[in-house]
Amino acid sequence: MFSNIISQEFSKTIKTANRFGFPLVWVETTKRLIFSPKHDAKTKFATKFIFLNTFYILVQTGRNKVVQNSPHFNLLLAISYTWMAMCVGAFAFAFQAKEVARNWNGMFLYSVKFYETFWNFPGSTAVTSYNRTWLRIIRPSNFLLNLLPLFMWCQILISPFHPMHPPYIFLNYPTLFYLTYLIYAPTMMYSFCFVSSYLKILCQAFSCLILCILTILQELTLTRKPREVRKFKCFPELGAHPDHLVHVYRSAQLAIKELRLFFGKYVPIIQNLMGHLAISSGYVLIVEGTKIDIATRTTLFLCVPSVVLSWAALITCGAKIQKSAKDCLTSWKVHGDQWESWGDRKYMSKFRKSCKPLYFGWDGFMVVTHKSVMKFMQGIIRSLFRALLALKKTN
Repeated sequence: MFSNIISQEFSKTIKTANRFGFPLVWVETTKRLIFSPKHDAKTKFATKFIFLNTFYILVQTGRNKVVQNSPHFNLLLAISYTWMAMCVGAFAFAFQAKEVARNWNGMFLYSVKFYETFWNFPGSTAVTSYNRTWLRIIRPSNFLLNLLPLFMWCQILISPFHPMHPPYIFLNYPTLFYLTYLIYAPTMMYSFCFVSSYLKILCQAFSCLILCILTILQELTLTRKPREVRKFKCFPELGAHPDHLVHVYRSAQLAIKELRLFFGKYVPIIQNLMGHLAISSGYVLIVEGTKIDIATRTTLFLCVPSVVLSWAALITCGAKIQKSAKDCLTSWKVHGDQWESWGDRKYMSKFRKSCKPLYFGWDGFMVVTHKSVMKFMQGIIRSLFRALLALKKTN
């Protein structure tokens, strides 16, 4: 639900991101994102640099894979997963920015309409509670993401001769080496700020949308408990008439489906990259922690767990939406006798049977549930232990 406070915070983040090439502009009056060709050119530049640097990292990783007992391979492998994840995120905004704007604008409009219809009444504290909860989520994330570019850039200053940096190929030519660094270092800082600003926008937008859907499902769920004690209490007419429940749930179903059709295909890709990043980084920190410089070790120790745990938190929220939607549909069956009219009960019974629970994921391939979250974390832990046991046997 995009209240005035959320809109102002989101507007500040968008304006900052526009400096680094975010291709969408926030219009405060209409609360909509619009495409900007001017900023899109910056996005294309930053994205091409990320793609080129990722290609270089992959080449160096393959080259060190061939070299026997290479001291750089494991670290390069972890870094390659990080850059591939950046490529996936940058691709969506660089080449499908208009589709992103259309999807998000639909969800923003849905949340605003819900607020105007069911939360905008005298004595309502839902908006205040919503703003307070949302700010508790984004303030720590903003603080960490503001520090992320500096942490990632420090490795350039402390380990400039590592093969993960493209100027390494001119190591035998000092003049070319330092001239390349004069271009490479500021461009990398720009790219890291570019990625950090995108992550801040994603964090703010998805936390707002997920919180909105969860609160709506909470209000659509029928219980014996009176609505007066609920944190996000809606206008009493929402639960009193089945027509309102049908309209709100079906609209949410269509809005989530639109998001799922666009972003769903990226979920298994990013989850796979996050899992491999956590495993390879954990292996480097445990086995080769004393061999790498303190800046790289600190970056891996602070940034990688934060990114992986943030992804785990995101899919956990997605799983909670699926569970809340199931509980909502079940409540319509169990507590359907709250509607006195026989026609209303029959109408809701038919509608309930036509509905499926809301969920995130990729249609026909992956549904984000609590079970998938557990498998993700278990896969990381088991794979890391297997790698360590295999290392122990070889030694």
